[in-house]
Amino acid sequence: MKYAILDTESTHLDTEFGHLWEAALIIRDTDFPDGGDLEFWWQVRPDLTTADPRALQINKYYDRAHVAHLPIGHGVQLTCGAEWEATADGEVIKNVTVEQIALQLARLLDGATIVANNPRHDRDFLRAFMRANGQAFTASHRMDDIRALLKGYVYGRLAAHGGKVDKAFGLEPARYVRDWLEGATNTLAWEIVGVTQDSATKHTALGDARCVRDVLDGITHGILQ
Repeated sequence: MKYAILDTESTHLDTEFGHLWEAALIIRDTDFPDGGDLEFWWQVRPDLTTADPRALQINKYYDRAHVAHLPIGHGVQLTCGAEWEATADGEVIKNVTVEQIALQLARLLDGATIVANNPRHDRDFLRAFMRANGQAFTASHRMDDIRALLKGYVYGRLAAHGGKVDKAFGLEPARYVRDWLEGATNTLAWEIVGVTQDSATKHTALGDARCVRDVLDGITHGILQ
């Protein structure tokens, strides 16, 4: 089975007004003999005419964009470094057109199950971007919401241990589960499965996609690798 663990950053929360400007995909095919993940990361110079300034501030467009100086419709592919490589994250590999990015996205997403923190948002912006640039969106219509998966994981462990938080989870995860059950927070913390995202990578497409991947592996204990 082919998974596309992904994240996008956009200029607005609504596709009627906003455009995709950054996307990262981690492709994992459980049927591939050698296993492993393939990472991809792009930025596109968007039309900012109807952009939401707050959205640009949250995803740090003017701090991070390698495309701000480019004409609308041009983009770059960025490096996805690894611990065993000297290459750092986020260096420009090459300049690309939006048509080239859309074609690569179409091929990578074809038949894949999307796994994301906000899959509907990501799907809608990817689909709009691909259609605008001559490609079809052919990923599976069934998507995996990582927060829903984490909620199921928590409820499953609680059910298996008679609702006893301390028995179902270790000392540190139990604290986060209890905060959620008691209403101190309305979202489950990634730390429940041992994941802590570096604040510098939040609201970056590759950083958020990697976080989703790590949470998925924490929930499934790596059986989808």
